[in-house]
Amino acid sequence: MKGFHSAAALAALMLAACADQGPTAPPLAPDGALGINGIQASLTDADENPLMIFMGGGIEGIPAGSDPRSVDALSMELAQAAGFSTIDVQGASATRAFGINAVGQIVGSYTDAAGTHGYLWDNSTVTTIQVPGAIATEAWGINPQGDIVGRYRIAGDARTFGFLLQDGVFTNISVPGHLTTLPIKISPSRDIVGCFHDTNFLVDMRGYVQRGDRVKSFELLPSTMHNGVTSGGRVIAGISFESATLVHSYVLDRGAYTQFDAPGATFTEAWDVSPTGRVVGYFNPVTSHGFSRDADGLTVIDVPGAKWTRIFGVNPQGEMVGSYADATNTVHGFVLQAVGKEKN
Repeated sequence: MKGFHSAAALAALMLAACADQGPTAPPLAPDGALGINGIQASLTDADENPLMIFMGGGIEGIPAGSDPRSVDALSMELAQAAGFSTIDVQGASATRAFGINAVGQIVGSYTDAAGTHGYLWDNSTVTTIQVPGAIATEAWGINPQGDIVGRYRIAGDARTFGFLLQDGVFTNISVPGHLTTLPIKISPSRDIVGCFHDTNFLVDMRGYVQRGDRVKSFELLPSTMHNGVTSGGRVIAGISFESATLVHSYVLDRGAYTQFDAPGATFTEAWDVSPTGRVVGYFNPVTSHGFSRDADGLTVIDVPGAKWTRIFGVNPQGEMVGSYADATNTVHGFVLQAVGKEKN
């Protein structure tokens, strides 16, 4: 992933992309399953802040193939420091961790000379995840059964597509009737959460929950993203854009909506939630700091010596994953043991 803009540039980039997109989307995949109607092109800026340029269009399906996960496992270095375990895929120039499940499996992405690849970390072994025919793949969420959701790109197309990887088989993900769909996390009961939108993210972007072919969108506010979910969809964490320069986090607990912001922040981004209600993410007063929010309040979390810290995932044990930049601006993934007392 290359290129970079500040977090405040997110809205401008999204609006510019929407202005150039086509008016129609193709039909669903022929199998009637989770075909794709929309694409999200993902960029990152100099401090690895995810930027999302939403564009219309779609493809019918992902190329068929056998188990897409590479049989050539990569090694991972774990460096212990103050409760943090650094994750570096061997040979990568950048490693990011986005999701962790109850058994400690971690998904994310890494970048090397060949491009950006998804990965699965399982008991100190790293397996590459690459959508067949894709030039870039990222894995964002994993449940205890090992189902993985994420996104990918194909050659000659700047757009990005969503996928579900289940039992070695890729399936496209889309919310029917909308140009763009982005899956972020998947729960133990296989609830998939993310967002969809059409031409103007500040107006028509909505968080959604999908279980099988049933989709429920969040209509309380415009411009929302569901980023984390517990089993059965009981608790959901996400973000809402009040404007292009003001982003809030929210929790939906059995339908009850609560909004929150980190002190002094204009961007507060919740990216996951545990079964006990622990919400994790990051906020940007100037540079990025990770946070963990529970009944006792919000705790700021920074990797020791890091230029910035972002948290993207949490499991039932309270273990967290994310990414950080060191003094040389090299990006690493990390795992952090539970902060405070986690209920089982």
